[in-house]
Amino acid sequence: MMSFTIILYVSFTIRRRKWEMAGGEAIDNGGDENPTVVVESREWVLSAYATVGVLTADHLKLRTRKLSLDLHLILNDHVAVVLLWVSVDPYLWERMNGQEAFYFSQFALDEVIVTIGIGRVILSRSSKLSKGDLVISNFFPFSEYSIVAA
Repeated sequence: MMSFTIILYVSFTIRRRKWEMAGGEAIDNGGDENPTVVVESREWVLSAYATVGVLTADHLKLRTRKLSLDLHLILNDHVAVVLLWVSVDPYLWERMNGQEAFYFSQFALDEVIVTIGIGRVILSRSSKLSKGDLVISNFFPFSEYSIVAA
């Protein structure tokens, strides 16, 4: 399990930075005071189950996708968050080995891995959370930026 932890931490350095400085490109949306920002978000996905031995680069892939951070496109009671911290626990391997786990189901292939994480709200369409709030979840997407239910 140590090699799995090292692979994830070495390959995916989570940077705390303002979302405006995330390499995002502002898009003119007709003079709206909340311009659309598109960021490139790196995310970890399971590409193959590790049925024997330790996880390798054959099992995990780091992919990049563009994510629009337009307040008007976020569903009600959802927020856009930037990932600050993620837990890489041994139980994750149980969800990546292709066998039925005791407590949790297997991760779906080519889907973003979820784990315990902490993020900061950068846009909110929820009365429960405001910009700047910290959020903690047991099922946080292992992605730099994401849209999640509040």
